[in-house]
Amino acid sequence: MRSVATFLALPGSDRRLLLGALATIVRVRAGLRLQSIERLKTWAQQAKAGDIPADQLAWAVRVASRRLPGTSCLASALALQRLLSQQGLVSELHIGVARQAEAFAAHAWLTHRGEIVIGAEEHEDFTQLVAWPSKPA
Repeated sequence: MRSVATFLALPGSDRRLLLGALATIVRVRAGLRLQSIERLKTWAQQAKAGDIPADQLAWAVRVASRRLPGTSCLASALALQRLLSQQGLVSELHIGVARQAEAFAAHAWLTHRGEIVIGAEEHEDFTQLVAWPSKPA
């Protein structure tokens, strides 16, 4: 109940931003199960022009990701890349791997203007395999 009260106390623009982030994360999570990664990547990188700042979009995706149990770092990074692209902002999605105990682990993070905007935690422990830059608007 406290989460609902907190949500309702936000300005309307922040509520819309959070709902958009939630919808985008749900779309990405479904896409990761039902589509090829290439198709999902292309969708995430479709550029348009907008005026919402990158830090607000990153905030919305971080908050929405915490509210959707099981959201992976890849889903969060792809969702943020989509939202940034929709505002005409360029980003780069990085995927890395690391050996942890007897298994491999993977992690995704997203950069904008050279700064990590989502997925900064633990990224230094991972060796980057691939980086997917978005296309400028």
